[in-house]
Amino acid sequence: MADIVTAIVGLLKADADIAALVGDRVFGGELPADEARHMPRQAIVIQPSGGAPFQPRASLRAEAQRLDLICYGATPGEAMELRNLGAHAFKRVRRQTAAGVLIHWVNSAGGYMAGRDRDGQWPYAFQSFQSLFSLSLDEVA
Repeated sequence: MADIVTAIVGLLKADADIAALVGDRVFGGELPADEARHMPRQAIVIQPSGGAPFQPRASLRAEAQRLDLICYGATPGEAMELRNLGAHAFKRVRRQTAAGVLIHWVNSAGGYMAGRDRDGQWPYAFQSFQSLFSLSLDEVA
């Protein structure tokens, strides 16, 4: 079964502009506890998100999933710069394989917001996206 969160994490880690800012600090699900002690600094978290995603035709072996791009920085400007880079990386995705998942596209699901983490008060910028991906590469022609 395809894991879109792992695929998106891999896609962002492979982006040269993002890697120049965060190294390998792109995480799926949540910020690891051992990373929290180094905050605030630039890092990305990809979280699966709720809401009504685009639904592909029933005959396709594909799935749609909303994802949240959460970008942290030492300053609000750093967090926003990272969000801009992540959004730009997603706009370039068209039928691309990452971590064994064929991602058809990743599109914006709305505007962005910025603020401070409620626990650590770290600056962040946030935006939701929708993805469409194949469930199995074996079934993709």
